[in-house]
Formats: sequence, C-alpha cells, structure tokens
Amino acid sequence: MKDESWLKAADPHFSRRAWFWPLATVFSLGSIFISLAIGAVDISISDVVSVLLAKVGFGEASVQADAVVWGIRVPRVLLGFLVGATLGLVGAVLQGLLRNELADPHLLGIGPGASIGAALGAIAGGIRGAIAGGFVAGIATSFVLRGLVRRSTIDPTRIVLLGVALGAMLSAFVGFVVFGADRSVVPPIEFWLLGSLSGATWLALGTASVVLAVAIGGLLASARNLDLLSLGEIEARHLGVDTNLVTTVVLIGCGAAVGVTVGLSGVVVFVGLLVPFLMRPIVGSKHRYLLFASMIGGGVFVVLADLLARTLLSPIEIPVGLVTAVIGGPVFLWLLLRKDSQDA
Repeated sequence: MKDESWLKAADPHFSRRAWFWPLATVFSLGSIFISLAIGAVDISISDVVSVLLAKVGFGEASVQADAVVWGIRVPRVLLGFLVGATLGLVGAVLQGLLRNELADPHLLGIGPGASIGAALGAIAGGIRGAIAGGFVAGIATSFVLRGLVRRSTIDPTRIVLLGVALGAMLSAFVGFVVFGADRSVVPPIEFWLLGSLSGATWLALGTASVVLAVAIGGLLASARNLDLLSLGEIEARHLGVDTNLVTTVVLIGCGAAVGVTVGLSGVVVFVGLLVPFLMRPIVGSKHRYLLFASMIGGGVFVVLADLLARTLLSPIEIPVGLVTAVIGGPVFLWLLLRKDSQDA
C-alpha cells in the first residue's frame, strides 16, 4: 500500500491508468459486438454469439447468420480494428519522434505516398499486389520524410506543413494512376483518398496481419528511445541513444505499417492525429503506456466510424475516411490555432 501511494504521488496518471485498461477492454469488445450485429441485415447479439461459438465447436448457427457474420462482418470489423490500431500507434510514434502533437502519418505525406504504390500494385497483383506496393511506397515516402528531418534548420511545425504539401502532390499522382488504369482492377479514387473497409476478406486480413505484426512489434519496442528523445536530441545522445539510427528505423517502421494499411483500406485520415491526443491526458506521455492506449483507441475509433459509414445513409455506404475527417478535421484546426497562440 505504501508503494502504491508513492507511485500515485510520483505519477499523476497512475490512478487513471488503473481504470483505463479494463474499461478500454470492455469498450473494445462492446464496439466489436455491436458492429457485428448492426448492418443492412439485422443480426441479434445472440446470433452473433452463436456464430462465434459454432466456429469453436459449440452449438450451431443459422446459415444466414453464419454467412453475414462470419463471411462478411467479422473480417471487416477485425480489419477495421487492425487498421485503426496501426494508425493510432504510428501517430503516437511520429508525435514522439518529432516532438510535435500535429504529426500524423497522412498529414506528413506517408499515406498518400503509399497509396500510389498500392494503386500500382493493385494493377499488377490484386489485393496482395496492393499490400506489397503500399509497403514499398510507404517506406520510400518515409525516406523522403527522413531527408526533411535531417535538415536541422526546419522546425517540427514546418516539417508538418511540408508534409501536407507533399501529401497533396502525391494525392494528385494517385488520381493519374487510378484514372489511367482499368477500373475493373483498381478501386476508385475515393477508396484511395477517403478509405473504405468494404473489400475486407479473410485473405486480406491474414496477409496483412503477418506483415503488420513485425512492423508493430518494432514500433512498440521503440518506446524507451522515444521517451529519451522527448528530452531533446542532445540529451538523448548523452544518454546513449543513436538518434540518427533510431529516427531512420522508426520512420521505416511507420512507412511500412502505414503502407500496408493503405493497401488494405485506402487512406483513413486523422486517426493518428486524434487518438494519441485523446489518450495522452488519460495514460500520460510515457510511451510504453501511450503506444498501447493509442492502439486500442485507434481500433475502436475506426470500428465505430465504419459502423457509422455503413448505417448513417443506409443502404448507401459512405467512405469511412469521411467520418474520421468530420471528427478529426476540427480537432486538427484547433490544434493548429492553439500551437500558433503558444508560439506567439
């Protein structure tokens, strides 16, 4: 009891984290079950449970419920959670690396850059080609961003603005690729720029999970170095951090992770910006907590955003990126205005 009191006094976020993790687990499972039940075809929670239990050998489920829940919604919801968790994690990593709460994988141009490679890959090899193309192009774009970070005369805020310009230019190139390709092979332009989970399949989910597991593991392992970098590059070097190597490796990991998600779902904006911003006051700035919290928050955010995208104008399905943009856009504007007032 004495040790716990000392921890609470030393870390003001200690008690918040104590209730956050179980609450986040319940909320994550709840959002998944709700998303599995609600859609164009109404499926009760009991039918959802029956389908899931039947897959592990307990009982039976109706043919319709099995086709809708297991064949369509489970891979879509799991893919949404995986995409959101990855984007939330990458956003938190980039904000720690650049020491700027405005950093976001798509605002920095990594997402639009990856979408060019993913679109070209889709022409060559379908969904696996899109994942491979997004992976390669995401890493390539991260190297461009690395070149900007190396320029010490550029402050972190200006790096974000340069990333926005880079992303706008790359988005235009996506348009040229899509409109010049066979529309029966390459998804439409709104998929690449606004995102969608409508093409989720077990094949896509399985392929992406293998690649993302490596990238996510590497980014989670960077938590301690990100904490030290938050003290400043000079201080981090004095504490034994090879800042050039860490920055390069982390950016490559971010590019690879974002590239895979873009190949799967197109560009889903503002998740990496908004989620770490919301998680930081709850779990604190220590990255070993913030990275995991951002993954959970990002997963829930995209799952619920996709639920709204499927049901808000039913039977019309709107891009999931529109929903995240409606929420994230005003927050980004507010952060910009707040940062300007602090710098004034």
